[in-house]
Amino acid sequence: MYVLLFLLVDAPIVITEVMSNVRGSESGTGSPGDRNEYVELYNVSSDTIDLATFFIDDFDGSNPDSVCAWEDDSILIKYPGVRIHDTRLSPHSYALILDREYTSTNTSGGYVQPYFFPDSTLILTTDDTSIGSNGIQNNDPLIVYSIAEACTSSFGTPHDSLDNFPFDPGDGISWERIDIAMPDQPINWHPSVDTAGCSPGQENSTTNAFDLALEAQLIAFIPAHVQFGDDVTIEVVIMNNGLRATDEYELLIFEDRNGNLLRDADELLDHVPGQPVAAFDSVSLFITYAHPSQGTHPLGFEVDFPYDRHPENNLAFRELAVFGEVGELAVSPCVFTPDHDGINDRLQIDYRLPAAGGLLTLLVFNARGVCVHSMCRREYCSEDRGTMYWNGVSDAGKAPTGMYIVYLEYHYQSTTTKAKKQSVLAR
Repeated sequence: MYVLLFLLVDAPIVITEVMSNVRGSESGTGSPGDRNEYVELYNVSSDTIDLATFFIDDFDGSNPDSVCAWEDDSILIKYPGVRIHDTRLSPHSYALILDREYTSTNTSGGYVQPYFFPDSTLILTTDDTSIGSNGIQNNDPLIVYSIAEACTSSFGTPHDSLDNFPFDPGDGISWERIDIAMPDQPINWHPSVDTAGCSPGQENSTTNAFDLALEAQLIAFIPAHVQFGDDVTIEVVIMNNGLRATDEYELLIFEDRNGNLLRDADELLDHVPGQPVAAFDSVSLFITYAHPSQGTHPLGFEVDFPYDRHPENNLAFRELAVFGEVGELAVSPCVFTPDHDGINDRLQIDYRLPAAGGLLTLLVFNARGVCVHSMCRREYCSEDRGTMYWNGVSDAGKAPTGMYIVYLEYHYQSTTTKAKKQSVLAR
């Protein structure tokens, strides 16, 4: 029967939150035990759904529990606005399946009715003394289903017994579904980030846990050394430290001429629409700054994202220096650290050539004059400038800490241009 139920799609009732590890002792007279466990349901449909035909099962081998109306009026003392004596869940509304002992007077262990329930929340319970055969264990998957309504929803991926989910989210912390439109997968559940540790009867704290961030070290200029008259390409890495993917943001670039570390109305240079960035991932946005004037440009970069929960990390600054003349070769940074932390992981090599159409050689030598890496050898250049990168890997493996010399040689018609620059690799 469960196999058939799992195949049903577009279920109107969805498990959105599960509290398995309640605060307080798990044993002893009056202890919270399973008294404060709950399962939150949400009606995603535009129809009222009667939950009287629904069952809940924790796969512990006993018969599933029937979902029933809450009949104990004493719950109204603390929560006068909730709905009881009913099993009908209104469209786009929440219901809570509570343990029957939630309003017990045997509460010497403390944590008495510890949650906040919004008005109009439908309160339900089961036909047993606990939810599941012996309460909800930290590793219990759950299924709520109704054959009559052709509906099923699961928590804890009961269809996959090898993914080790669920597990203990922490004392007094619930599991919250991040996106109610997405399936039951470990990546779509996260411990509550609400300060209370849970959010029963209301939108989950994880649903809008957006946090985009910028770091100055992850803003790069290409070329790193800009000559007057050149365009410069700016790469800005947008990090998503939040729980959900998004593209609903803009990157604003401004020149902080008055040095107040704020974007004033007359300082905006450009804005770039956001690109999709997954949770715990990053994306690079590119901007072309055309012909910046000679001198120093204090550039500010700001993520404009109204849903961001931590706007304090949405602003970063980098100084762009534009020189009168750079020469044939430039390397940046002076010290690079290829340790895969995302900061100065590679050496940027910018070159400018007398003209396009010649043969370019770029080599890396160690301090003893031994060639350790070949970027290119006598390769035809169709453009008179370019950028290459060295990640600190030599032809023999990882290059050790030390000073390295980048050597350029360019043959064009009857002339040969040579240049070299040095940088330090640190591990």
